[in-house]
Amino acid sequence: MERTRYRLIMAVRPDALPTDPAKLTVMVLALDAENEKLRVVMQTLREMIFGKRSERLAVLVAAQLALELGDLETGVTPPAAANDEAPAAKPLGKRPRQKARRNIGALPMHLPRCEQVLEPEATAWPCCQGQLHKIGEDVSEVLDVIPAILRVLRTVRPKYGCRGCTDGVQAKALPRLIESGMASTTLVTHVVVSKFAWYLPLYRQVQILAGQGIHLDRATLAG
Repeated sequence: MERTRYRLIMAVRPDALPTDPAKLTVMVLALDAENEKLRVVMQTLREMIFGKRSERLAVLVAAQLALELGDLETGVTPPAAANDEAPAAKPLGKRPRQKARRNIGALPMHLPRCEQVLEPEATAWPCCQGQLHKIGEDVSEVLDVIPAILRVLRTVRPKYGCRGCTDGVQAKALPRLIESGMASTTLVTHVVVSKFAWYLPLYRQVQILAGQGIHLDRATLAG
């Protein structure tokens, strides 16, 4: 039996339905096939619009949307878009990979520069022993760090006296945050800033000091 294609020109009315059961069967099967195609299209578009970003379809696959639209003519001309002058939207696709922002050659100028010059072993050409002259140079910069250095700040206050009398003179001691203590004001400041500004606990600071040969109790730093 030859399969008949039906054009959906308008809604099917009861008086337009064929009375032959065979024709009704063919009509129902054709409409069911068209509905299945439309369901596939709707599911595809739903995933594109409302799906997760990682699951959205980037490009419409022609095989998925092959609907033979010529068989779905409705006789109604679709309205023109309201923004006819706007450029057509670009098809979805992978965005071009942006170049990584690197900081090569852009070290801050306020940092001090420690320059080291690497001279060749000899400045005379081997074949003729002619003296070489400088024709250029290559300069490269890297960010360097000087680790914290523990040192003993030794303050000496000489005493001067007069041989003709018993009086003498001596410079006054510099004020310190902890009088008669063995920690300088700078060290105390470093401990406080490390704890409250950089959130470095005292027990960790004790471990750092121990790595440099200074063994302190955490209670000492806490005090």
